[in-house]
Amino acid sequence: MTTIIAAQGENWAVIGYDSLVSDEAGRSFVLGRGSSKVVKNGQYLLGAAGDVRAINILAHVFNPPKANDLVGVRLDKFITSKFVPALRECFEDQGYAPQQLKETAQHGSVVIAVVNGTAYEIDEDYSWVRDVTGVYTAGTGGDFALGAMYAMLDGKEVSSFGLDQVKKIVKECLAIAVRLDNQSGAPVHVTHQVSP
Repeated sequence: MTTIIAAQGENWAVIGYDSLVSDEAGRSFVLGRGSSKVVKNGQYLLGAAGDVRAINILAHVFNPPKANDLVGVRLDKFITSKFVPALRECFEDQGYAPQQLKETAQHGSVVIAVVNGTAYEIDEDYSWVRDVTGVYTAGTGGDFALGAMYAMLDGKEVSSFGLDQVKKIVKECLAIAVRLDNQSGAPVHVTHQVSP
């Protein structure tokens, strides 16, 4: 269904993604111009793996709150108290929350959000994590991309590499995932965001 990979540097984040989507009947679609699994929305890069409906909403309906120039713990608090509630409200307003699960706050996708050069993985229950490794993946090809990333990092931290190097590494990880996961496909795309 998807491969999304994000890598967190010192004051920047890189996010890469494939272009193939498939439905429950097994049909595959390559996203055309103007459609993407990762979108720029205000000061955010937002990606979703799981239901295509999530990225439709993130791209065309969601109006995320402004994080201004927040970083560190202040940005974490903002993500918890402002961004996640706004995301949940938007998903629910758009009918993207199973009615029987509405009270438990769940949806059907993993969202990777990058804001102010910081990456967050937001799970189906709206919890978020920032991992010490600085590497995040989502989708059926995520484990392949993650394994490739760890092999290419060779025990080093993401932040020990330059931005351009990490963009190349992410692109290589996506190529490996696309080759190994039949639900991910080319073309692959890589973008980044630098902290203000």
